[in-house]
Amino acid sequence: MATAYVPRPRRSETAEPLPLDRTHLRVVRPGARVRQIRLTPRAGVTMVVLLFVALFLVAVSHALLIESQIRLDDLDEQVSEEQAQYEDLREEVAELESPTRIQEAATEMGMVPPGETVWIGAEQPVAPSGDDAADEEDSPDTSYSDVKPYLGSTP
Repeated sequence: MATAYVPRPRRSETAEPLPLDRTHLRVVRPGARVRQIRLTPRAGVTMVVLLFVALFLVAVSHALLIESQIRLDDLDEQVSEEQAQYEDLREEVAELESPTRIQEAATEMGMVPPGETVWIGAEQPVAPSGDDAADEEDSPDTSYSDVKPYLGSTP
């Protein structure tokens, strides 16, 4: 392993000297006992009570978590049942809408398939004949310009 030499920075002469007042420090001898923290009986009882309250709250939160998980499991089961019912109903609708089933049901009701369809088209408009023609000739002229003076301000 390689080592590098790092020169120590020089102290400037303008720097302030360190304070020499170290009366708050004391020398610790090897093997000396470390000062232990002592609790009053009241503080000990308070800490034990707080510990039991914290453990009780953890138990309550776990109970609520388990209860919620049970409710979620029930809902998941209900969703899967409803999805299965939905699939069954979709299959039933598909069977009822099939053309072969509709044709069989129509045949059972006494319906018959149609014959050949003949389409008739009019090449020229046909003038009304009979009573319709007479009614059209006797009708008064109801053009807007003739009726407008009788309507007044209403259109």
